[in-house]
Amino acid sequence: MPAKIIAVFNQKGGCAKTMTTMQLGGAFGLMGYNTLIVDMDPQGTAAIWSSQAEVDTPFPANVISLAPMRELMIKELKKFVRDYDVILIDCPPAIDSPIPWAALQVADIGIIPVIPVLDNVWASVKAKELAARAQRENTGLQTYFLISQMRRGNIFAACLEQIKNDPDVPLLEAVISLRNAYPESQAFGTTVQGLSKSSEASKEVRKLAKEIIEKLQMQGA
Repeated sequence: MPAKIIAVFNQKGGCAKTMTTMQLGGAFGLMGYNTLIVDMDPQGTAAIWSSQAEVDTPFPANVISLAPMRELMIKELKKFVRDYDVILIDCPPAIDSPIPWAALQVADIGIIPVIPVLDNVWASVKAKELAARAQRENTGLQTYFLISQMRRGNIFAACLEQIKNDPDVPLLEAVISLRNAYPESQAFGTTVQGLSKSSEASKEVRKLAKEIIEKLQMQGA
């Protein structure tokens, strides 16, 4: 079967698109799914992240950069869809870029990470509009909000409620909290599960992976 394709996108920079992509892709790899992460951000953070891994403990998913190809990367992806179970596309933080649109044309799921603060909520409007347009072209596309870097406080709770009540884009049940383990895993070229399988961060990521597997009706690895 061809790979399931997941596009992680948003207009807002700093909302943890790459963090989401790498943690989720790594989780799939650890579950036994043959996983490819496509780094489409010109900064190349995902590719640099995976290169920090030790030779004897490689990152649990393959990571390649196709950023210079821009929207033409879709043609390149065709070379990989029969070789992998899951392909994740880490889109750049610019909805006006042709890359998120191209990614959503071939994706099975689009994930919009959003921090529950006002500027993220405001910025997510463009991501929603892009997703709605893409779904008219790609009728099988599912799109979801993912709460990212969640923390305590009245403003976070209020913004979370606003996102939950959005009539257009449903919210995933899994939540990625603001935890030190996430940036720490970058430094070692691994995932939070590579640091500790029993940590709260690892539990969050596994819950997210299992939820996406259910949404995509993926067969067990």
